[in-house]
Amino acid sequence: MAMSTWILEVGNSRAKWAKFSPEASPQDDPLSVNACPLAEHLPDTARGWVEDIAAGDHVVVTGSGNLGPWIEAFRPTRVFRPGDGIPLHTDVREPGKLGLDRVANAWAVAMGCVPGADPSKAWMVVDAGTCVTVDFVVGGRHLGGSIAPGVRMRLQAMHQHTHALPRIEDAVSSMGNTPVLGTNTKDAMVSGAFHSLDAELSGTWMRLKDEFPNLGIILTGGDAQHLQLRAVSPRFADANLTLKGHHALHKHLHDTH
Repeated sequence: MAMSTWILEVGNSRAKWAKFSPEASPQDDPLSVNACPLAEHLPDTARGWVEDIAAGDHVVVTGSGNLGPWIEAFRPTRVFRPGDGIPLHTDVREPGKLGLDRVANAWAVAMGCVPGADPSKAWMVVDAGTCVTVDFVVGGRHLGGSIAPGVRMRLQAMHQHTHALPRIEDAVSSMGNTPVLGTNTKDAMVSGAFHSLDAELSGTWMRLKDEFPNLGIILTGGDAQHLQLRAVSPRFADANLTLKGHHALHKHLHDTH
């Protein structure tokens, strides 16, 4: 009987649980993806995921936080932790400190996991979440990148470091429709947080395009759907990029060891 592969990714604010078919190609999406918010203890929802695992299935646990309770509950075949040896060719000075989500994203692009995105070309990989990470992959090699605050973090900082600016909880729902010129405090804050990020990413792409004329962008992460990046082309989006990268890493290590 063919064995499925399960990826458990423990992030900053939530955990994802994805199932990949035994016959999955690098470009195939997971058969299913579930998520739950993190809590002080292992969430009940996550405990229910354990029942999904069939005898012989491969289970991969990955993340940068405290993985102990997850490992104890899921008894994984493989664990990816920061500092583990990685097959990714990278120019960063300390590869062991490269975030696992960034490793997975870069590996996914290098392995051709994004339909239509030629891995031999130059790609700016943007993961828009709590933080916004940008990684540059050229011809399958990771050249480095950047980390910036995400939209929610920008809004939170404005509230926490001023006396008058309010806390904004529901900005995401209207993020993509926010006018550049806000006519009230809330709209002005959301505009500043969102449109500045959009402009940062477009500006970085334009700056590097002089060096890499065929540079394209691949978007992932919870806030990626709101980014406009009107001047950028080619542009791809893959909501499952990080999960596909972890799956491809596991498959590579399994096949070569």
